[in-house]
Amino acid sequence: MNSVRRSRHRSLIAAAAVAVLGSAAVVLADDPGQKELLDTVRQLQDEVRQLKAQVNQQSQATKDVSPEQEKATTNAVQSDAAQHSQLMQLESLNAGWSQGRFLLQSTDGRYLLHPWFQLQFRNTTTFREDAKQHGTSDDIQNGFEIRRLKFGFDGNAISTDLTYNLQFAVDRKTGNVQLEMAYAKYHFHDTPFSVRGGQFKEALDHEQLLTSKFFVSADRTYTDDVFLGGEGFVQGAGLIYDNGGVVRGEADFTDGIKNFNNNFQDYPTTGITADWGANGRVEFKVFGDWADYDHFAAYGTKKPLLVVGAGADYTEAGHTGVLTHVVDAQFFGRHGLGLYGAYLGRYTKGNTIGSFTGDTYDATVRTQISYAFGKHWEPFAQYEFLNFDNHTFPANVTNNINVIRAGFSYYVYGHNAKFTVDATYLPNGAPIADDGNGILLNNNHTEIVGRVQFQLLL
Repeated sequence: MNSVRRSRHRSLIAAAAVAVLGSAAVVLADDPGQKELLDTVRQLQDEVRQLKAQVNQQSQATKDVSPEQEKATTNAVQSDAAQHSQLMQLESLNAGWSQGRFLLQSTDGRYLLHPWFQLQFRNTTTFREDAKQHGTSDDIQNGFEIRRLKFGFDGNAISTDLTYNLQFAVDRKTGNVQLEMAYAKYHFHDTPFSVRGGQFKEALDHEQLLTSKFFVSADRTYTDDVFLGGEGFVQGAGLIYDNGGVVRGEADFTDGIKNFNNNFQDYPTTGITADWGANGRVEFKVFGDWADYDHFAAYGTKKPLLVVGAGADYTEAGHTGVLTHVVDAQFFGRHGLGLYGAYLGRYTKGNTIGSFTGDTYDATVRTQISYAFGKHWEPFAQYEFLNFDNHTFPANVTNNINVIRAGFSYYVYGHNAKFTVDATYLPNGAPIADDGNGILLNNNHTEIVGRVQFQLLL
């Protein structure tokens, strides 16, 4: 209605303008000296007539539009503007705490983002017998460290069948941030098969595959650190079989064991330790839930569990080939008992150690027992035996290493906030240092390590 009134007002104004200019033209026509001015007035009359015609045309078009149509057009314009002014429709996004973790998820489930954070703050004391100069006195080292500061994101994108995992860690000695994991995995819908590519944990050893968040001890075993590089990250691509049943497995083609954060070049390029590698692992669940198998601690498990697994990796560097093989088993009882055992062997073809060139074989055994009781406590004990080949070390260095460890975890809020206290005893010392475990080089002499650690997970 307002637009109709405006059009009528414009028509009256145009008519009045034409009348005024017409009168002016009559007056000016009687004056010959005003001929130039008269031509200007007539030009203005023509322009006013054109304006009047346009106004009448717009007025007629406005009469044909109903008030309802005008209102609908206005609402449509306003709605479109509101949609373009929003970066995200909040009603299509769910955010909150679910199953002990914070999630951002679209309502259709196609997009999921799970950010997380891990902090492990530790005090370590290491005693070494006769470790000072000339081996005549004992040595004690003590101090605090941020043993682990990690953060990452995982979830799915575009489809629930396309998942991803990004993980970063802060170096405890330099404070520099480095990449640990970055991979995408695609599950072929309605099949048990998936493919994965990027940087990930090698499917070889059960302990190495587990995250340090869910350990009962303060850290990984000495065997895991020495033979598998701790968490065992590799770069490559692989095929995964998992139908949620009793058997699952994985096979990968990689840049080789312990080879990560490197480019495409081969050994012996600086920092690159292998040419290529291939690995595989198969796991058989006798009973229990796969979710409990992701824990190295018995705390929080609801049902009995028994899983037996086996894995192998072959890595080649130049003329040297290394075959690492593992057999392991994990058991959780109904009332908090946890048992773990593993055998790891390493066969090296064409190994060169000093003046020796030939084949070598190293063998290890790991065992762990723990018992979770009450709402907070889980004491544990571990034993490791490492037998290195006779050619691995010089004659005056022990080839047999015994590692005895015992302690407990106290769960304040489950694994999200817990204290761990343990002590490690090496009766013959260690010919290979593992300072991440607090173990320093000390051959054929007693070494004792004490650790107190607090973990926070978000």
